[in-house]
Amino acid sequence: MRYQRVYLFVCLFFILITFTLEGIAKDTTNVDYESTIKVTANVDTKEVPLNRQVTCSVIVEWTGDLKRYQISEVENPVIKNFEIVSTSAADRRLSEGGVEKAANIYEFVLKPKSLGMGYIENVIVKYIDNETGEGHSLITPRLNIKVIESVPEPGSKSWLVKWIILVVFVVAVFIILLIWQRKVQKRKKKEAETVKVVPLEEEYLTQLRESLDLNSPELNINEAFWILSKITRKYLSKKYQVLALESTTEKIISELSGFNIDQTVINNIQEILSVSDLAKFAGSEGNRNELDRTYTLLEAVLERNLGESTTVSQSSETK
Repeated sequence: MRYQRVYLFVCLFFILITFTLEGIAKDTTNVDYESTIKVTANVDTKEVPLNRQVTCSVIVEWTGDLKRYQISEVENPVIKNFEIVSTSAADRRLSEGGVEKAANIYEFVLKPKSLGMGYIENVIVKYIDNETGEGHSLITPRLNIKVIESVPEPGSKSWLVKWIILVVFVVAVFIILLIWQRKVQKRKKKEAETVKVVPLEEEYLTQLRESLDLNSPELNINEAFWILSKITRKYLSKKYQVLALESTTEKIISELSGFNIDQTVINNIQEILSVSDLAKFAGSEGNRNELDRTYTLLEAVLERNLGESTTVSQSSETK
């Protein structure tokens, strides 16, 4: 009976030792891989000028046994609107609060291709747990980067070039407008010179010769005197600004005497109007000789005044 108790006690002791060792073994092998190793990816800027570069860093780090994980080589990421300029890799070991840490850092220097959005697709990192012999994978999130307008290079004088271009443009526009304005003025001046100003006397000489044909067999002498009177009065109204159409011959001559007109011209006008009035109000046929003389007097007055007007106009142009 005594030996049985001792035997039972020894068996219980060994059973207790066995469970204790199994518990210790289970604690050392049950490792959460996701919590002990991780991967991160980041860029040094979210907006990059077209003439600058951006660096993308992929960091694989873990704690504990630094030799436990074997990281496979990280391949270049799939990128859009960028091109890889250079790559580099480095290992880092450190201790924080007595906890050993290890990290593998992979850097990719990227250059933008065009304005707009650029993307760095997911990077897959494969590793082997040397303790268990199992392989696992970690994946980074997709990164977005905006490509903006280029910025001036350090020490460059692009702003000076822009200002010079702006000044040249403004000056060119000013010169073009000035040339255009001068051409317009020159054209207007030329057009004004080509427009022939017909003197008043020339206009009424033409009217006299077109209205009266003294050689016409159908000539009516009284009507011809009426035409002569009308042409003379219209001419005096425009030439001297007198009410010649409504006024009597005496009043017209009186008003003309106040102007600087040669007395011979006034006398001729008085004779033209007087003879024409007499023929208009006479019941009989007018005198042909008087008609011829009146026609000639009016023609002489217009031609004399035309000569004086031409002389004054030429003197003004010379000045």
